[in-house]
Amino acid sequence: MNFAQDLPYVWPSFHNIYFFYMFLILLGIIIYAKIMNHLQQKQKNVFSFWNEYLKFAHARKCNQAEINILKGFYESLDSETADFLLQPENRGKFKNSLYRYFLNQPSNPTEKEVDLFDKLFRSSQEYKKEIQSLEDVLVGEVCALEAEGREELTYVMQKTNDDLLLSTKVLSKDFLVPGKEAKLYLFRPSSGGYLLPGIVTKTSEKGIIFHLKGEIERKGEAHLMLPVKYSLLINPWPKKDETEEDSLELDRGKLLLSEENLDRQYELLRRISKDQAKGKEDRFKMQETVRSFTALSERISDRGLTFEFPPSVSNEIWKLQDLWEVHFTFPDGPSIDVRGKMFPVKQKSDLYMIRFVDADDSLRKTIYEEIKKRGGLREILG
Repeated sequence: MNFAQDLPYVWPSFHNIYFFYMFLILLGIIIYAKIMNHLQQKQKNVFSFWNEYLKFAHARKCNQAEINILKGFYESLDSETADFLLQPENRGKFKNSLYRYFLNQPSNPTEKEVDLFDKLFRSSQEYKKEIQSLEDVLVGEVCALEAEGREELTYVMQKTNDDLLLSTKVLSKDFLVPGKEAKLYLFRPSSGGYLLPGIVTKTSEKGIIFHLKGEIERKGEAHLMLPVKYSLLINPWPKKDETEEDSLELDRGKLLLSEENLDRQYELLRRISKDQAKGKEDRFKMQETVRSFTALSERISDRGLTFEFPPSVSNEIWKLQDLWEVHFTFPDGPSIDVRGKMFPVKQKSDLYMIRFVDADDSLRKTIYEEIKKRGGLREILG
């Protein structure tokens, strides 16, 4: 007996509530997809924007300590603001935002903030100027007021031949006492830091009067070079994992000197000969690949070095790699390992430079002291 045939067929009921549930599920899927797409796009933009800030900093020859400060500023921005400040027409807003950020970051070394600010926003006309008097100090430039082992960020509001009016929005009360001896730190990318000794003569709600008293002195950031021929070992960085090296595998079938293989080789040789006759030898040149090589230095400083490519290495290889690691040793001194960007020196076509990008203060000081010990000259890498 087949009970299935005796049972009546009942059509399933489909209530309106099911449409509502399906609508909610579909809406949830759409919202989830949009949120994930937005987050992925935002993450992509943030990464892209930082790369642009990094390029800007490298072009302005910022060192790693300064880049770290810039990274902290960048991370305080939302993606829209980061993109907005990158635009050339918004450079003034970029300066103001960075200065306000500095005022709220007492943990940063104030002199490093001054150095970074100067490197990022100093015009090309002012880049190589030294500070020999107050005439070389510009209204609006950022500096650091130092006294009793403390330093605070300020900027120049006005100036005369012997006096500067400095902002006092964040300066401590003890800096505002007339008669206070202090020093003003300023920076120039081409020649380094300067200390202006002086005294606070007057105070007001808007600022303080700083009177120059004494000789302007250099501080710390002056750069020396050593014209010397040291052996350099230059490697692409990061180094390729040796386990990833391509192994040479021979296909024995292709090595058989069969009549078919000989015919193919003969045809290939005939085409090569024909192309060479037409002046197309470049088609058969081996492509240059990134590889390690040795060279001789031409000049070395704590910011970079110059060299010439050996005859066995194409001078186009620098285009194939973003960062390079260079190793060299000072005779009877330390060995140096540092990474940098490679590019041609404009003034001399056969001379190339590696500009250090990750040398910290300790390493730069080591190089500087070794150069100074060996009678280094004022830095001119180009």
